[in-house]
Amino acid sequence: MELINSVCTTLFFPKSRNSIDEFSRMAHFLSEKGMDCIEFYHDGDDRDKVGNILSDAGLNGVYIAVIPSKEKKLHLCDENEDGRIAAVKLFKNCIDEAQANGITEVMMNSGHIGNSVDKGLDALAKSVEELFDYAKKKNYKLRLLMEPCDSKMDACQLVGPYKRALKFLQRMHAEGIPLELTMDTAHTVEEGEDFLEALTAVKPYCNHIHFANCYIKDEQSPLYGDKHLGYEYQDTEWTVPALASLFEGLKVLYKNEETLRIGLEVLCRVDDSYKYFNDVWNSLEFLHKH
Repeated sequence: MELINSVCTTLFFPKSRNSIDEFSRMAHFLSEKGMDCIEFYHDGDDRDKVGNILSDAGLNGVYIAVIPSKEKKLHLCDENEDGRIAAVKLFKNCIDEAQANGITEVMMNSGHIGNSVDKGLDALAKSVEELFDYAKKKNYKLRLLMEPCDSKMDACQLVGPYKRALKFLQRMHAEGIPLELTMDTAHTVEEGEDFLEALTAVKPYCNHIHFANCYIKDEQSPLYGDKHLGYEYQDTEWTVPALASLFEGLKVLYKNEETLRIGLEVLCRVDDSYKYFNDVWNSLEFLHKH
C-alpha cells in the first residue's frame, strides 16, 4: 500500500477557515510534519491565496464543499427542483473556487434524505451529471468525491448506507460519470455497518478514507452521535488501538502499489490546536512513514 497522509484541517485548526495567516501557519506546520494533503473549506476574504500557500507548502488539497452545503441546508438530492438547482449552484461555486486555487478535488455529499429514496437518488444523479458537465465545459480537471454520511443520527443523509452508495456509484459509472467515494469510519458504524466490509465492497470506487470517531453507546450522552471526537476518548468506536487494528486490514486490502489516502478527522476542543495535533499524531505511530 502506498499511504498518503491527510488532515481535515477545518476541524483540527478551526481558525484556518477564515484567516489566511492561520491557514498559512497551519499548512506549513503540517508540511513539516510530513503530511501530503489537507482537506478544507476556506471562506475568508483572502481565500484566493490558498492555492499559492498549498504550493509553497508542497501540499495537495481537497476542497470540502460538504461544509457549506450542510450549513446552508442545500441538498443535491432535493426532490424540489428549486432546492436542487440552488444546491447545484453552490457546488459549482465551490468547484470554481477550488479550480481558481489549482485544486482538482472537491468533496460533495448527497444532501438530506427526503420523502422518497428513489426520487432523491434520481435528483442526486441529475445533480452529479450537471456538475460534471459544468466542469467539462469549463475544461476543468476535476475529481469529484462523494462522502456517505449518517442517514439516521445527525446529518440524516440520503447516502447513507454503503450498499446504497455502491449502487449509486455503479449507476453513475454505467452512465460514464466517474464519481468516486470517500468512506468515513464514524459514519459506517453510525449506520450499524462494519467499516472494512463496507470499504471492501466499494473499493473499486474508493482510495480515500477518513479516520473519524464517534460515541454511539448511550443516546443520553452529550457526546452521542457524529461529534468528531478525538481518538483518545474512552469507550468510543475508534480508539487508537482500534484504528491500528483497522490499518492492518487496510494494508491487506490495498496491496502493493495501490494508493490509499487516510484523512484524520477530529474536532479540536482545546485552545492550542498545534499541541493537540502533535499529541494525536504522535499516538498514531503506525501511520508514520519510516
